Amino acid sequence: KSNKGGDMVDIFIQIVPKLVAAFLIMMIYIHLSGKGSLAPISTIDQVGNVVLGAIIGGTIYNPEVGIIRLITIASLWAALLLLVRYFSNRHRKMKDVVDGKSIPLMRLGKLMNDNFTKAGLSVRDFIMLLHQRGYTCLNELNDVWYEYNGQLTVVRKGEEPMATVVIENGEIVSDNLERLDFSEKWLEDQLKKQKTELPDVFCAEWHTGKLWIYPVNRTPQEPTLR
Repeated sequence: KSNKGGDMVDIFIQIVPKLVAAFLIMMIYIHLSGKGSLAPISTIDQVGNVVLGAIIGGTIYNPEVGIIRLITIASLWAALLLLVRYFSNRHRKMKDVVDGKSIPLMRLGKLMNDNFTKAGLSVRDFIMLLHQRGYTCLNELNDVWYEYNGQLTVVRKGEEPMATVVIENGEIVSDNLERLDFSEKWLEDQLKKQKTELPDVFCAEWHTGKLWIYPVNRTPQEPTLR
């Protein structure tokens, strides 16, 4: 009995400090990431959470790994995640590489067959996801996008179309601009009409025949008519 009691004390002394350290690391990570929880919204979130959980879970119950090593390894991984998220949020091309892009699966009521392969999605999976969202028939849909977090964005026929982002963090989103049949020269001309330069634009979107420009740290401007 005394040996068991001593073993319990040893386990308590080894595990509790690690649990406290892991808890503090997770709280600091969530705070610095600007999120209210660990719920993943992108690929980097999903991978980061799995690895961070494995690091903490694998070291807490390993007597050969001390608290200093736990703090060091978990902190380095959390710092790497924050660094990747920081740069990907400020550079569109890097975000495309890290998280991927939204993939159109249906456009103007027509299925885009080739994009199902890009999304790694079968027709059966697609139908299942739509049914889970409450859509009963493909014929009622106009546009469907497969987002990089695995969710579907759906626009029914007759509904107002989604806005299309053409500038993000001062960078032109060429793919979206091409899909709208606009050129970069056209977009630059629209910015000149608003007396705005590309680096000063935090976001710009095309919606219902108008270009909405949101400058950095300023209130939205009036839309530019096409």
